[in-house]
Amino acid sequence: MTPTPSGTVTFLFTDVEGSTRRWEEHQAAMKDAMARHDEIVRTSIESEGGAVFTTVGDEFCSAFSSPHRAVAAALETQMALNAEVWGDVAPFRVRMALHTGNADERDGDYFGPPLNRCARLLSIGHGGQILTSATTAQLLLADLPAEVHLDDLGAHELKDLDRPEHVFQIVHPDLPSDFPPLRSSGPVLATAELLAEGRRAHGAQQWDLAYKSLSAAGLGIELESEDLQRLGETAYWTGRGTEAVVNKEKAFGKLVQEGKTQAAALTALDLAFLYKFRLSDAVSKAWLARAERLVAEAIGTEAYGYLLRWKSVYAFESEGDPEKALSLADEVIACGIELGNRSIEALGLMDKGRFLVAMGLVDEGMALVDESMVAAVSGELDPDATGRNYCNMLAVCDQVADYQRAAEWSDAAEAWCSQHSDSAYPGICRIFRAELKWLRGDWDAATGDLHRAIEELTGFTPIIGAAFYQIGQVKLRSGDLEGAEELFRSANEHGFTPLPGIAALRLAEGNAEAAEQLLLDAIVRNPLPLDRAKYLPVLIDAELALGNLAESRTFLAELEQSAELCHSSAMRAEAADRRAAIATSEGHPGEALQELHAAIEGWTGLQMPYEAAQSRLRLGEAHQASGNPAAASMEIEAANATLARLGAAGLT
Repeated sequence: MTPTPSGTVTFLFTDVEGSTRRWEEHQAAMKDAMARHDEIVRTSIESEGGAVFTTVGDEFCSAFSSPHRAVAAALETQMALNAEVWGDVAPFRVRMALHTGNADERDGDYFGPPLNRCARLLSIGHGGQILTSATTAQLLLADLPAEVHLDDLGAHELKDLDRPEHVFQIVHPDLPSDFPPLRSSGPVLATAELLAEGRRAHGAQQWDLAYKSLSAAGLGIELESEDLQRLGETAYWTGRGTEAVVNKEKAFGKLVQEGKTQAAALTALDLAFLYKFRLSDAVSKAWLARAERLVAEAIGTEAYGYLLRWKSVYAFESEGDPEKALSLADEVIACGIELGNRSIEALGLMDKGRFLVAMGLVDEGMALVDESMVAAVSGELDPDATGRNYCNMLAVCDQVADYQRAAEWSDAAEAWCSQHSDSAYPGICRIFRAELKWLRGDWDAATGDLHRAIEELTGFTPIIGAAFYQIGQVKLRSGDLEGAEELFRSANEHGFTPLPGIAALRLAEGNAEAAEQLLLDAIVRNPLPLDRAKYLPVLIDAELALGNLAESRTFLAELEQSAELCHSSAMRAEAADRRAAIATSEGHPGEALQELHAAIEGWTGLQMPYEAAQSRLRLGEAHQASGNPAAASMEIEAANATLARLGAAGLT
C-alpha cells in the first residue's frame, strides 16, 4: 500500500457520471463494470505513486506528492476507461478534479479546505473531463508534457465556498475535449478582471486573494514586470517560497530589459534574501553582487538603503566585524531619514540595537529595539519591515532572556498579525508566542500553535526549524527523549542549530561528555558574551556531571556577569540554581538552600512552572541531605504535583 504523502499534497478525485441510473437499469452489468472501474482507477493511481485514502460509492479520493504524477494518473485512467467495452452500461464516463494544498493528515485520511475545494470542483465537471484548480495549473504550467495543454474555462463560483475558482481543463489529443458548460452559475471573472482584482488585493495586503487572482491571470496572459513582482511578493507572503523565487526571477529579467534599474536592484536583493532562507548561500551572494552592481547606478535611492542594510547585517553575522556593522547601520538610518523612508530607518535602528545588545551594550541596544518596534506596531512601516522588526525583536529578547518584554511586544503586535491572517507571518508570530506559552506551562497550546505554524511556513526553512526545535524542547521536558531526538534532528535539517536542547538531551541520556563537547564547540563559534549565555546553564550541568568543579565555577561566573549585564530575572534564577548545584556537589547542601529559594522565587515571578519545579526538587534533595526529611518531602511533593500537571516525569 502506498503511504499517504504529507505537506503540500495534490488531490485527485474521481466520480462515475450517472451511476445511479445505470445501477437501476443494469444491476448485473453495473456490478461487473464497477469492479473493472475500481481496478483501473486504483492501478493507475498507485502506478504513479498516489495513495487512495477514501472511496465512497463510486468516488475515489487519492493524494499525490507531485501534481505532475497526479495528472499522469488521471490521463492514464481516462485512456484505460476509454479503451474498455462497457456493453449495456455504455457510455461509462468518469469525471475528475485536481487541486493542490496543505491538508491535515490523520491515520491515513485527510481533512481541511483543500478537500472541500477539490470536491466542489469535481461536482461541476462532466464525465470524461479532467478539471484542475488554478493552484495546480500554476504548478503544472512550466513542465507539461508536449502533447498536453490547459484550456482556460474562467473563474467559477463553487457551492458554499467564499472564493471563486479559476478552472482549467486538462486536454490530451487522445481524449475527448468537447464538453457542455460547467455545472456552475457560469464564469464570474475574465482574465483582465482577475488581473485587476489581483492588483487591488495586493494593494490591500489581501495576500491569498492576490496570489490566486494574479496566478490565474498569468495563465491567460503574459504578466508585466510589476505584476510578476506582485505575484512573487504574494507567493512569499503566503508561504510559497519556490514560486516567489520563480516569479521574482522572471520580474528581474524584464526589469533589466526595461532599464528599471532601482526596481531590478530591489528585486535582486529580495532574491538574495529568499535564497538565504533556502540555505543556498552561493546563489544568495551572487544575487547580492548583482544588486550591488545595479545600485552603483542608483546611489541615494531606496535600493541603496536596503543594500547598505544587507552589508550591515552581513558584516555582523558573517564577517564578525561589529564596528563595521554599526557604522553601516548608522548609514542605513541616515539614508532612511534622508529619503523619508520609515521602513529603512526602523530596520537600521533595529539592527543597530541588536548589534549593541550582542556586544554587551544592553541598555543602549534595547532602547533602539523598543524605538524601532514603536514604528512597527503603529503602522508606520511596510509589511515586510514590520515582520522583520517583530522577528528580530523577539530574537533579541530571547537572547537576553527578557521574556516579559517579549510578551508585551507580542501583545502589541497581535493586531498586526491578525491583519495578515492569510500570510506566513502569523506562523512566525505563532512560533515566538508559543515559546512564551510553553515556558509558562501551557504545553498543549504551545505545541498546537507550533504544528500550525509549520503548516503556515512552507518555504521559510530556518524558521520552520525553530518550530521543530521548540516542540523538541517540550518533548524533552515531558521525558519523551526519542521524540525530542527526532525533532532536534528535524530542526537541524532545516538549518536551525538545536542547542542547547540537544546537549540537554545528551545529558538526560547520561552522556555528559557529548553534552560538554557540543556546548564547548558552540561557545567557541559564538565569542560574544550574550551569544554564549544560553549555553551556560546546561554546560555547567555537564561539567558537574563530569566532576569538573573548577570549570563549573568558571562558567557560572560568566553566567552571573551576563545576568547582571542583561538585568535578566531568568538568568539570575538560572545562576542561583547552578550556585546551589555546585554547593551541593561540594558537600555543602546547607549553602544550597538559600540559593534554591531565590531561584524558585525568580521562576515563580516569571511564571515558569517547570523550572520552578526542577529547582524545588533540588531544594527537596538539599533538605534531605541537610537532615530535614519533613521539609524535603513537602518540597518534592509540591514539585511532583506541578510536573504531573504539566505532563512531565517527577522524582520518585
